[in-house]
Amino acid sequence: MNYPVIKIFPGKIDKRNFLFIKTAYNSEIIKHLKHLGAKWDRYQKWWYLPIEKGVLDKLFREFKGIAFLDIQAMKRNSNIKGSKIDLHDLLELSEAQTTAINAYKAKLERRRYSPHTIKMYMNYFEKFLNYFKEIDPEKIQADEIQNYLLFLIRKKGIGISMQNQIINSIKFYYEQVLGREKKVYWLDRPRKEKKLPNVINKSEIKSMLAYTPNIKHKVIISLLYSAGLRRSELLNMRLTDIDWERKQIFIRGGKGKKDRISMLSDMLAGMLKEYLKTYKPKYWLIEGARGSKYGESSVLAVVKNAAKRAGIKKTVTPHTLRHSFATHLLENGTDIRYVQELLGHNSLKTTQRYTHLSDMSLRKIKSPLDELFNDEDLKDNELS
Repeated sequence: MNYPVIKIFPGKIDKRNFLFIKTAYNSEIIKHLKHLGAKWDRYQKWWYLPIEKGVLDKLFREFKGIAFLDIQAMKRNSNIKGSKIDLHDLLELSEAQTTAINAYKAKLERRRYSPHTIKMYMNYFEKFLNYFKEIDPEKIQADEIQNYLLFLIRKKGIGISMQNQIINSIKFYYEQVLGREKKVYWLDRPRKEKKLPNVINKSEIKSMLAYTPNIKHKVIISLLYSAGLRRSELLNMRLTDIDWERKQIFIRGGKGKKDRISMLSDMLAGMLKEYLKTYKPKYWLIEGARGSKYGESSVLAVVKNAAKRAGIKKTVTPHTLRHSFATHLLENGTDIRYVQELLGHNSLKTTQRYTHLSDMSLRKIKSPLDELFNDEDLKDNELS
């Protein structure tokens, strides 16, 4: 069968990278291009899509059995500055790979994994299949998987956290989708880095709020910090999750799909009332345009911009505010088991990370250097 040809080539619009798509008029093709979100340029007479991770893979799937994709120009120019295109993404999936991906996604959905986890697992699994493009997924051997991980470490420079996530995504297919024994596809795990959480002090939190004039942005920062929220928990919060009488915040579907309760501070309650009066959200506590859920990147931008305005040199993210919440509670003498409950940690060991960061615990310990000299020596600074 002679399929219509779709030519794909890279280019730029206002310094942004795009895929330009040219083809003879075909109502079926146009329908699928619109489904992908492609826009028509009536002057240049072509369709265009922003270059983003997986965009070519989406095109291949959309036009499988409908049209032939000519990507020769894309291959020649795949190293566009700022492009996230990987040549592995240019490959069309085999029937066996498509079957594996469909079964994989269905299993993730039946197991009620979060949309974020599904997206991440699917991305890693599809790249894994593309690497073994000539092999039926069910026939890939454990030593081949080990070599794939070595390729990612040596050539792609992946970190420890990403390596663990990739291993989990691969194991999910063989153990959960195919139902094979865990020991058959056991993979070497990297040693976990024992990094201390990044925190900022109370005066820096105060400065961030002082330099944030927008009441919605103030509420976002205050919620993250005062209740120890994860970003996803903030975004999933509804108007009904605030219990004004009990001064509590109900956090639904946190990590591990656990619900929990945190406190509603008096200061935040006042901000919330002003925010609700100004913005009048209908369903979500923090709403975006037209009543939609607020965006993850928007929350990150709010926090980063506030830290920048406050002159904080450290990298500050939404999770930094959660770490700071836990550390400051421990500094105030809050029992660590209460902190564990407020953060929603399964294990007390996870919460104990914050005991290493408490200023109070450090102040109680005297440096052995100071023990060598009395207070008068230190005042006079005899070593200078």
